Amino acid sequence: MTPDNRPAPPLSAREAEQIALRLLARSTEDDGIPRVILGSPVEAGPNWVFFFQGRGYVERGDLAEMLVGNMPIVVPRDGGAPYSLSSQEDTDVQIQRMVHDADR
Repeated sequence: MTPDNRPAPPLSAREAEQIALRLLARSTEDDGIPRVILGSPVEAGPNWVFFFQGRGYVERGDLAEMLVGNMPIVVPRDGGAPYSLSSQEDTDVQIQRMVHDADR
């Protein structure tokens, strides 16, 4: 909410990317593997979805920096807490569900 009690405007792709990058930086602090966002975010209903991978793997093919099992980061446009998609279900199915649910 804004100071005058109106809902905050939805996050832009750039604002959401900054949130995702901060989350990835914390992961780098944990394991020492720098991460990069791959391409543009996916618009999924009320969310932005960011795919990522280890920088060394993307830039140099360094298998030691390849992330396996990493799931895309979801940043809600309403400023809610970011989260990762589930590894228990296909990524495309989850993204399509977010789009479908938003259309309801």
